[in-house]
Amino acid sequence: MMFTAHANAAKNTTLHIKIMTDFAPQLDNSPQNIATGMMLKLEQQLNGAVSLTFIPASRLREWQQLHKFTDVCLYNKVKNPEREKNALFNRYPIMAFPSNRLVVLNHPELPKDITLSDAINKHKLTIGITKGRSYGEKIDAFIAANSDAFMPLPGTTSALRLSHMLFQNKIDAIIEYSAVFISRHSKDPRMSNIRYLTINKVEQAIFGYIACSPSKEGKKAINLFDTALQEPSIFKDIIDVHKAAFPHTEQAVLIRALEKAYKQ
Repeated sequence: MMFTAHANAAKNTTLHIKIMTDFAPQLDNSPQNIATGMMLKLEQQLNGAVSLTFIPASRLREWQQLHKFTDVCLYNKVKNPEREKNALFNRYPIMAFPSNRLVVLNHPELPKDITLSDAINKHKLTIGITKGRSYGEKIDAFIAANSDAFMPLPGTTSALRLSHMLFQNKIDAIIEYSAVFISRHSKDPRMSNIRYLTINKVEQAIFGYIACSPSKEGKKAINLFDTALQEPSIFKDIIDVHKAAFPHTEQAVLIRALEKAYKQ
């Protein structure tokens, strides 16, 4: 293939990219690990044209590093207008998630479908969020307009600490993907009392993209990643890992969303 020949020719001018991530890879099938695996597959597909080095960083620090240096990329990031002002995003998503859920411990009085407005105004819930994380355009806008009702937690381990606070009844709820929460706490006996409430009036599927420094190196990295993502074998891998990671009830929505995104 022409792409493979180009990649071989590029070996002598390998682009070295630092991947800042707030996630420490584990040997399991969690959605976070799937996104990490997809980045490694892209590196392999690019056949020497790019070399990735993963560096731990909190959600806030990873964006600071992207703005400070010219050779930094982030992955599995939600694309929104504010972020696009300061970073280069690739065209094709590497992950799709079902919409975030409002995760609560017990609270049988709460309906299975709820708006964030009712959660904070009618039910007076204190909701924990990860500082610097995007939850999708509509949820982000609601949080910005009602910041006093949310408890932001910074740092690399903020998502895990929020979960512990929920189990300890220090907060009433957190906003998280159900698959991520289940993967993180599947062995905890208290999981039987966890409920995943559907948040009304939000996107049905959230995409995770690659974001890079707004620089010559960043632009080159973005172009390489999107070239690799157009390979049919890579798209097949993306579909297959979503089938493995998500319940059958959510697969159809995610796969349709991905197919639509890749045809645009």
